[in-house]
Amino acid sequence: MAKRTQLRAGTGARGYHHGDLRQALLTTAEGLLAERGVEGFTLRECARRVGVSPAAPAHHFGNVTGLLTAIATLGFVGLAQAMDQAVSSDGTPQERLAAIGLAYIRFALAYPARFRVMFGRFPLDQDDAELSRAGERTFRMLADTIAAQPARRGQLDEGGKADLVTAWSMVHGFAYLALDGQMPFVDGKRRDEEIDRMAKAVTSVLPARMNAVELPA
Repeated sequence: MAKRTQLRAGTGARGYHHGDLRQALLTTAEGLLAERGVEGFTLRECARRVGVSPAAPAHHFGNVTGLLTAIATLGFVGLAQAMDQAVSSDGTPQERLAAIGLAYIRFALAYPARFRVMFGRFPLDQDDAELSRAGERTFRMLADTIAAQPARRGQLDEGGKADLVTAWSMVHGFAYLALDGQMPFVDGKRRDEEIDRMAKAVTSVLPARMNAVELPA
């Protein structure tokens, strides 16, 4: 039996089993995106780093759009799982809202390349069924948590929609500020600790903010 080897992204070595090629390409693509951004991303370079022919990625993803769509789908699946795991079954609606908000930010910081593909201006196949299901599940978790807040009484009415946009904007905006290094008051030596502390503070005020937001007459 052939000895199993491990992928080392970026080495250009054939460090994978044939059945692991799809995952190898995904892992390498995320590393390449983090390094160069979408402007410097090519399937050819991704294939070169994995150690396969330039045509190999097409067998699994078709083209760049297919590969990026697969990365975004993984991202939405992972984000939904992170939000779900952060919620305590016996927590109050307010506690659940704060928990999923913090999980959202932590996921973005843990998977920056994946997060940017999910929400950036990348060419994604919006008709892809798996992407649609994964994105809808994540959105529905936030919408249901907003509707469960005492002020909403289980309804996502016009006020609830405003709450949803407010909550999403707060955590999404915070995540991007942190990812882009736009927090100059954060100590570089304690960056992760400071950002996590601020994320907890931001998400802790979400429930109170939801009770205060109303649409203008």
